[in-house]
Amino acid sequence: MSADRTLARIVARLILAPIGFCFGVLAGFALLAFVSVEHFDAMAMFPEDVMILGYDLSVNAVTVALLFAPLLGAPAIVAVLIAEMFSIRSWVYHAAAGAGSALMPWALAPSSFEGPIFTAPEIIAAGLVGGLVHWLIAGRTSGLGDPEKEPPAEKR
Repeated sequence: MSADRTLARIVARLILAPIGFCFGVLAGFALLAFVSVEHFDAMAMFPEDVMILGYDLSVNAVTVALLFAPLLGAPAIVAVLIAEMFSIRSWVYHAAAGAGSALMPWALAPSSFEGPIFTAPEIIAAGLVGGLVHWLIAGRTSGLGDPEKEPPAEKR
């Protein structure tokens, strides 16, 4: 592979990997929002409290994002770097890495509520979805080598 192609591939990987990560996180959060629809009836009983809570969360969203970004992103970044270094293109690896990356911060973070907001299977499912979305965007072409091409099927 020529130096120009290698440089172009590195730049493409530096762009695709974070985009895949961001869309994977969004897909995981979308799944969690879909799973938590059953709790919306309880919130409708106290709309003023929910509105105040929503305002508080929107004001502090940047602070929360800055505090939790290393906790949420570190396991996923390590998994993406491993996939890039060793050219791991398996959807199973990316799905498992997504599940592990989602489960680790959830298991480590203490909950101040009476019980956990989401259960472990919901978090694992969100991680699986996030890992698969990352694989669709960036994981299928991980690494600097050209993706392997399958040989043409034999004609009978």
